[in-house]
Amino acid sequence: MRKAIILCYHKVGPVAEEGRRLNIEPERLSAHARFFARRGFRFARACDLMDPWSARTVCFTFDDAYASTMQSAPAILEEAGGRGSFYAVSDKVGLTSDWDGELARPLAPWSVLVEVQARGHEIGNHTCTHPHLHQLTRAQQLSEIADADRAMRERGLSPASFCYPYGSLCPEELLTQCGYSVGLALGKRVATEGDDRQALPRIVVAYSDSIAMLLYRIHLRPRLRRSA
Repeated sequence: MRKAIILCYHKVGPVAEEGRRLNIEPERLSAHARFFARRGFRFARACDLMDPWSARTVCFTFDDAYASTMQSAPAILEEAGGRGSFYAVSDKVGLTSDWDGELARPLAPWSVLVEVQARGHEIGNHTCTHPHLHQLTRAQQLSEIADADRAMRERGLSPASFCYPYGSLCPEELLTQCGYSVGLALGKRVATEGDDRQALPRIVVAYSDSIAMLLYRIHLRPRLRRSA
């Protein structure tokens, strides 16, 4: 069964500006991207994962569309020959990640999202307000997804996949109703072709993840969890 390594990043910036929480420095992201490129991996965007998977597929995803991320990550992936998927919170675009509380950071404006999409990257749907979807009513869940989709399309974006904030799931038929065949969750393991395409697991990348630690997260940790 073919597999896809789906990596989940957030901020991409110098530690002096972004800190360590949910951040990785640009040089480290570049090392990750170049590592997979050298080994012949196919770079896929999340929206491409409905298509048949190649034997070696990696997907770089970035939650929240932080300003630091949109400034650095697209060019880093392009230098490695790939493209990525970036997930925007429609009501917060150009503002700050207020769901982070006192650690809130700037989010990229619409103009930057449109420009990055024009370079071949995917700008996906990450809801209107970044809620825990499981805490909402069904009607509220639908509104968070559908209203975000509408706002993005009105500004020239073409979201083709959905990313669950916090990995908090909602009924998959709501994604289908809004036109999404691919949904990204969290899972601490590599995705397989047998996984539900509307709840694909991703591996969260941390500040300290060198290549060795990244390989541990991808290959060794899932085996240790199964054997526990």
